[in-house]
Amino acid sequence: MLSDAFVKQGLTVSGQCKLLAESEMRTWVIEKKPSVIFEMNRVKDEIPILHELNIIHVTWIVDMEGRDESHIKGSDITYTFDPGWVLSFNTGGFTTWLPPGTCTQTFYPIPSFKTKEFEFSFIGHIPRPWSDAELSRLLIGPNKTVTFNKLITEYLDFINIETYREKDHQACVEIINGILEDLLGEAIALPRDMLYDLLIRAKRMRNRTELLSFALRKSDSTVIYGSSNWLQWSEYAKFYRKFVDKEAEINLIHQQSKINLHDGVGFHFRAIDCLASGGLLFWYNDNEGDKYETYQFKNLDRSKILSNGLHDFFEDQYNYFEFKWLNFDDVYEKARLVSCQNQKALSDTVKLVQNHHTWHCRVRQILADISQFS
Repeated sequence: MLSDAFVKQGLTVSGQCKLLAESEMRTWVIEKKPSVIFEMNRVKDEIPILHELNIIHVTWIVDMEGRDESHIKGSDITYTFDPGWVLSFNTGGFTTWLPPGTCTQTFYPIPSFKTKEFEFSFIGHIPRPWSDAELSRLLIGPNKTVTFNKLITEYLDFINIETYREKDHQACVEIINGILEDLLGEAIALPRDMLYDLLIRAKRMRNRTELLSFALRKSDSTVIYGSSNWLQWSEYAKFYRKFVDKEAEINLIHQQSKINLHDGVGFHFRAIDCLASGGLLFWYNDNEGDKYETYQFKNLDRSKILSNGLHDFFEDQYNYFEFKWLNFDDVYEKARLVSCQNQKALSDTVKLVQNHHTWHCRVRQILADISQFS
């Protein structure tokens, strides 16, 4: 959809859904002679040939993939998926937040569709539960050896109290190193797959299961769509339907449920698609301190963040519903009374998306940023 938006701006686009190896990149550049290379989740320093080719490189970092912020550098333009990442990246180039857009020809309200079959729906991935083999991986220090299970338990206990917020990936790595020093006598270099498990996978597990625990204490009328990993979670397997990749079906799912659950980054692909469909979006906002309210932001200058997400562009409890750990019940009751957005709210929300949050809007921003290098 992003490539289609570039084409509609009169540009020639060539690409595919994979990252090219250096030899492939050289061949592609010789053949296509691009003016700009746009990649997702790979920065210029990770493929040195891009420096040699002297072509403008634009990257959109949606997933850190086990890296910390020090690895995100080299691209001429770096877009972040999370607005807070702008403060923690030192890319050496132009860095700003790029929220996702949507296609309003794909995601739109179906006027004749009024049936609400389910109370809650969730569309998304969940990692597999930890296997015995993963938990028994050994971490070997100079005089001691511990299992990964011990490390992940200590780390999650710490994070559960201190919260992930106001901590970038590098700060989390430092926390992990401190735990390793306590366990082994000194910090050791962890392989990238273990760092991914600690920094990304564990957090996604917690976010997804916590979100669904809210819904399931209210209603068993809940459906889950996503990867088959859900079947490996005994608590959620019976609610799992299937993996869905047809956009028309996703558009329908948004309108089949009274409440569409979402967690994670506030301005997400699935969130904006849901709003474009006219579905009622129920977003778990855990950005303000932690569930125990024992922690508040101390060091982060939030005024430097360009935007925080949905609530900067849409009105809570009108365009969507936002809840926190302590007020789920109250917000749920308000959303349940509405059961689906009233026609004015629905119309206003769809119009707001159409005017400001399509892929065409995002492409105009990208082209304006690229023009700085002309």
